[in-house]
Amino acid sequence: MLPSRLMPELLEKSLHKKTRMVARQLLGDDMALDFDMLIDKAPYSNTPTPWHQDCAYWISMPDIRAASCWVALDDAVKDNGCMWYVPGSHLLPVRTHRPAGKGGGALECDAEEAEGTAVEIKAGSCVWHHGGTLHYSRGNSTDKRRRAFINNFRPEEMIRFEREQGFDHTGERNVRNDNAKN
Repeated sequence: MLPSRLMPELLEKSLHKKTRMVARQLLGDDMALDFDMLIDKAPYSNTPTPWHQDCAYWISMPDIRAASCWVALDDAVKDNGCMWYVPGSHLLPVRTHRPAGKGGGALECDAEEAEGTAVEIKAGSCVWHHGGTLHYSRGNSTDKRRRAFINNFRPEEMIRFEREQGFDHTGERNVRNDNAKN
């Protein structure tokens, strides 16, 4: 996670600059890169990313505006783990989340594919989602990798507030929504 910490020059590349520009158009001029991430689903890994809402990972804050840009580095289809979204879920309360599996820091909540819509996209294309959007991806059951690069944007003031509280997306993840199960 956090490729730009390993390679700060990424911040000056067109992907980061263009996604920041779009995030500001979507949610306001105070949007800044909170974190970036590279996800690599190996061939035949069959490990899904569980249903979750990004905001379930965050501490409570007065401003919950957030947008993630998910860029497909390989064609993303149902069989290799394209994104699934529940339309309109960002307008509803955050669902109850719990730790997913043993260890790690992933969270999950109850949801079914029947609630969602698969979004298959070509390499080089992107999809955007709000921090409250319920999403997941299936595991990769194909013989090819499925890679994606993610940029997450939030208000600069909220990023600063989180860092002052010691939260930076690299330490232990804790469920933060009020009705969470541990």
